[in-house]
Amino acid sequence: MGWEPLPEDRRTTRRLDEVLERLHRTLGLARPDAVRTLQEGWPRLVGPTLASACALESLHDGRLVVAVQDPAVAEHLRWQAADLVVAANELCGGEVVTSVEARVRRPG
Repeated sequence: MGWEPLPEDRRTTRRLDEVLERLHRTLGLARPDAVRTLQEGWPRLVGPTLASACALESLHDGRLVVAVQDPAVAEHLRWQAADLVVAANELCGGEVVTSVEARVRRPG
């Protein structure tokens, strides 16, 4: 295995927040502040009753995955998906969420 020096632009020192943002984009991960904002605003987004019946599971490549225990709750979220995308993006101040996926997770 041969050795090559790094390109000149890699010798430049980068700010940590720039490096982390690039890493998140490369991996398709959401900004940490967006995930935190969605978690904190979840009851306002879906209402307190629905918020107690489901939880944010992940946000990857714009797909917001919501874990639910009841298939009826999953269906309700699917019906509200378009409105939830709009509301989530408004809450985050930019296009962070492009789709919503509800997954039934049985406790166990």
